[in-house]
Amino acid sequence: MTIDIKILSAPNIFIPNEVFNIDRPQGGGGESISVASFMVAESSSSSLALVLDYIFSLIEKKLLGYDIWFFVGSSAWQPDTRVVRYRKLWGALSFRGNEVVGGSELQERMVEADGRLKFFGAVRLSRNSVESLVKILEVERCSYIAALPSGCDVQSILDVGWSGNVSDDLDLYYLIREKKGLLFKRIGEFDDGERGFLSTGSLEVMGGLFH
Repeated sequence: MTIDIKILSAPNIFIPNEVFNIDRPQGGGGESISVASFMVAESSSSSLALVLDYIFSLIEKKLLGYDIWFFVGSSAWQPDTRVVRYRKLWGALSFRGNEVVGGSELQERMVEADGRLKFFGAVRLSRNSVESLVKILEVERCSYIAALPSGCDVQSILDVGWSGNVSDDLDLYYLIREKKGLLFKRIGEFDDGERGFLSTGSLEVMGGLFH
């Protein structure tokens, strides 16, 4: 199966562009964040998997010395119970039938507040992870994929946390940019005209992906 992937890019997500726009942080400070999109005019999970596989191949060819990671977190606070503490993040995903195939180096962080819990986790991916990953991305909105230099301190990313909403996660976007990585977010729903992935990072690293 072949698909036509529409790729667009812009040097700054805070300046009006045809890729993706969000408001600059209050005060107007902050460095620019480059943005790109990889979109397909199909709604099936298989087409989304082909887009993701293309992104994986692009990273492997263009960003030598980089690893690909999956970051996922709790979308809502959970009650502080024995079951929640026992399963944590990866156990809860597995219980729901969402396991990352071909993953390694599982990491996890628990946050406690007002008698409730949240979890944030990361797993290093392989090319064999694509199909299972798409299934998880369809249901876990509080999730990202990142291309990071080998040896990057992943725990520091878990410490920042995220919500899964682009406009609310600028601290995460700036951190990935600072680490010379690229962040990828699934965008588009089944009933939208297009689906695919949004990518952000520094102009330098983004340029390396396309040249």
